Amino acid sequence: MKSVLIIGAGFAGCTSADLFKKKGYKVTVLEGSNLPGGGCWTRTYGGHPYTFGPRMFYTDNQSVIDQVSKYVKIRNFEMKSFTYVEDEQQLFNYPLQYSDFKMMKDYDKITEELEQRKGTTPSVDSFENYWLDAIGPSLYNKFVNSYSAKMWGINTNKELEANFEWVNRGTPIRDGDNRLYGDKFQGYPESMDGYNQYFVQALDGVDVLYGCFVNGFDYENRVVKTSMGDFTADIIINTIHIDTLFNNEYGQLRYFGREFLPFVLPVEYAMPEDCTWVHYSGNERFTRITEFKKITGYKSDFTLLGLELPSERGRFYPVQSKPELQRLEQYKSLYPENFFSIGRLGTFKYKGIVDAVEESLEVMELIK
Repeated sequence: MKSVLIIGAGFAGCTSADLFKKKGYKVTVLEGSNLPGGGCWTRTYGGHPYTFGPRMFYTDNQSVIDQVSKYVKIRNFEMKSFTYVEDEQQLFNYPLQYSDFKMMKDYDKITEELEQRKGTTPSVDSFENYWLDAIGPSLYNKFVNSYSAKMWGINTNKELEANFEWVNRGTPIRDGDNRLYGDKFQGYPESMDGYNQYFVQALDGVDVLYGCFVNGFDYENRVVKTSMGDFTADIIINTIHIDTLFNNEYGQLRYFGREFLPFVLPVEYAMPEDCTWVHYSGNERFTRITEFKKITGYKSDFTLLGLELPSERGRFYPVQSKPELQRLEQYKSLYPENFFSIGRLGTFKYKGIVDAVEESLEVMELIK
């Protein structure tokens, strides 16, 4: 029987486990924590279900829909996102909407800056220059500059590469459709335990070692060294930090962390009816507040909010600066045959649920 070793039991790891077990492989999954799912595992506080940050499901890829829907029923849920701009003392749509600009104090200046940029192609030499070229300095300073710097823990957005289409979903300013996502299929699990059954069912029938920490990878001999011994297999799929797996051979890749603080308020709803979460684009310490019952559909006279604080604690957000991307390429040069590194941590790229599932499906196709 052919074997596969999967490092990490988040969406990428669990999906890979499910796909390979269906193909008759002996599957072993190594997971450092005592639960699968990572930040997508649904927890509760005061009865209120939540995840570490909102975890929406949105895609046009039918294969991804079919894979997740095998174990979790997804209900339709189209959401809107807003940004609070302190100097305007107002909430505005995000992604940006042309219709909002008339409400801004410097509307004339914004209009002039946008007119100057008509017909031009934004620069891609840095994240900052891309946004300045795309929307002009006034909007950039209201919505992007401080927010991105605190989100990634950097001094200037010039440090970041410009390959960040995910930030605006490919459209810097929209006209009309104020949903956050434009995908045909978008929603959230119907069950109050969110995606939990996906992870449980995907791992059913495979060997899962919880509390198993990776200490390094002898890539020449294809042996993963862990706190529970050495492991190998015909195919190895990694979903954890690449630098950790390779024992920091080329130094640590730069990530930024996040502290997540759930708290309950004694009101049925805290945010306006059509508002699910709010980004804070100024000098506030936090980046976002989410009202989770808007997403989960939980019924209560109280409401749970989740506050996200950028932090040096944790390694969740890959900082894609030029030096770090060069370091990434050094690590990729070490990949042995039949080794795949996928997911947000495994590729050092900011990704979501759908990307992790897609990459797992793509690996399965390559193995065929």
